[in-house]
This record gives sequence, C-alpha cells and structure tokens, in this order.
Amino acid sequence: MNTQGSPPPATPEKGPPWKLVLFGVLAVYALLIVLFNREQVEVSFVFFTTEISLLVLILLCVGLGFAAGYLFDQIRGRRRSA
Repeated sequence: MNTQGSPPPATPEKGPPWKLVLFGVLAVYALLIVLFNREQVEVSFVFFTTEISLLVLILLCVGLGFAAGYLFDQIRGRRRSA
C-alpha cells in the first residue's frame, strides 16, 4: 500500500500479444487465399462474358453480399419505423 491507503496500480500480466498473433494468422490466411486463387475463370454476366481472376470474383461476390445485406437492413428499418 502507498501512503494514501490505496493499493498500488496493477501491472499488466506478461504473456503472448494475442492481438498481434491473431493479426499474423489472418495475414497468412489472406496470403494463402491470394496465392491459391490466382487462376483465370470465365464468368458469364447477363449481357457479356469475360475472364477474370478467381480472387477478383470472390471479392466481387463478397462486396455484393455486403451491399445486399446493408440495403435489406435499410429497407427493413424503414418499414419498422413507419
């Protein structure tokens, strides 16, 4: 105890930096996704067909999914408030 009667401040425990470990694991996983999905694939859109990288196609689908989820949430929120 110090002179004012309160306990000393707690010192942080020493251990592995879990946030840094998790970031490293995710970075390696992202690198593996890029390396394993480099081949070109033919994609048929409604009005045209093109060849793009499989990684670009995956990212496009993820982006469209996020956009659709966001728009669905916005529409549902407006119906609840009305």
